[in-house]
Amino acid sequence: MAKEFIEMTDIEYVVEERDKKSVYVPGMAKDMIIGGRDSGNVFIFCLNDDLRKSTAIKVARNLGREFVVVSRSDGNPVLEKIAAGDDQIVSLPRGAAKSEKVREMLKSNGKVIFIMCDFMSLLAASDGSEDAREQISLMLNRFEPSFMEAAHHIVRSDQSEEEILQDVLEKIAI
Repeated sequence: MAKEFIEMTDIEYVVEERDKKSVYVPGMAKDMIIGGRDSGNVFIFCLNDDLRKSTAIKVARNLGREFVVVSRSDGNPVLEKIAAGDDQIVSLPRGAAKSEKVREMLKSNGKVIFIMCDFMSLLAASDGSEDAREQISLMLNRFEPSFMEAAHHIVRSDQSEEEILQDVLEKIAI
């Protein structure tokens, strides 16, 4: 089989107005601003409850915003009330991402961050038993697709807590 040589050509773009730039301001179309309305809300999902809460607390302290924990027993009315608020860092339970209606509500009222944990880090945070392995697999399969669909940004959990915090803060600033 003979090798074929392909000639590569560089493409040059000429811009007439060198100082031209795009500027985004509050009130522009939603799809131009990540997080819908300019609320200052940040919603955090993570399969590791302790990591989710500790990260949310640190983010709230760092940004000087209110820290809110939504528990599993809170229903949609509580989520709707929180989503309508402003300048909150919200730690959300796993089940909050299951409903498409809730995912869209969160995405429209703030930035949604998913701290993504891999199987091994979740296993390390458990007792390591066969039952724990099965439960982790079920959780990953059940919740991760919903988290990914809801998220504006994904942060990996295989970093130090300080690196996770910095990563979250950088993504909030986008």
